[in-house]
Amino acid sequence: MKKFSALALAALLPLAACGGAPKPGTKPPPFFCPQVAVLQQAQTLTLFLPDRQDVAARLTTAQITGVSGSCKLQAKKHAVLVTVNTAFLADNGPANNGKPLVLTWFAAITDGTNIIQKTDYTRVFSFNGNVSAVSGTAKPVKVELPSIAATQNVEILVGFEMTPAQLAYAAANPNATP
Repeated sequence: MKKFSALALAALLPLAACGGAPKPGTKPPPFFCPQVAVLQQAQTLTLFLPDRQDVAARLTTAQITGVSGSCKLQAKKHAVLVTVNTAFLADNGPANNGKPLVLTWFAAITDGTNIIQKTDYTRVFSFNGNVSAVSGTAKPVKVELPSIAATQNVEILVGFEMTPAQLAYAAANPNATP
């Protein structure tokens, strides 16, 4: 299980100047659990052999099929621990011949249009026997955020790490599925 670095926490600390710790005898402010979602443009990835995009050269079409997040207040640290779970589906394309696939995906902490931190992960898919498609989950990603009101607009977005050509293919083929 990977954890986002303290960089994410440090990047949000300037926002803490607006809040601060509650005064003794006052009710602590609510904590904000960020929305966790799949970045639509990076949800489906189709891989081909180099310099080809024909059916016979397709290695796989993979999709992020679900993402969920849960939050736990860490009162002593004045932080919120977010656990992100991600599920995938990938097929064994005609050019793959049953070889294991290593797919790179990311989790990004964002605040509006600003990316605070982005971390890449890999997920290996193995096709045993004549299996045509496999599903699986990634190890949970842990993100610690400051428990301050300024984090209420923070989101955690997941998606496949894609080249411009792969993004263009995904946009031109929105119905591609494993």
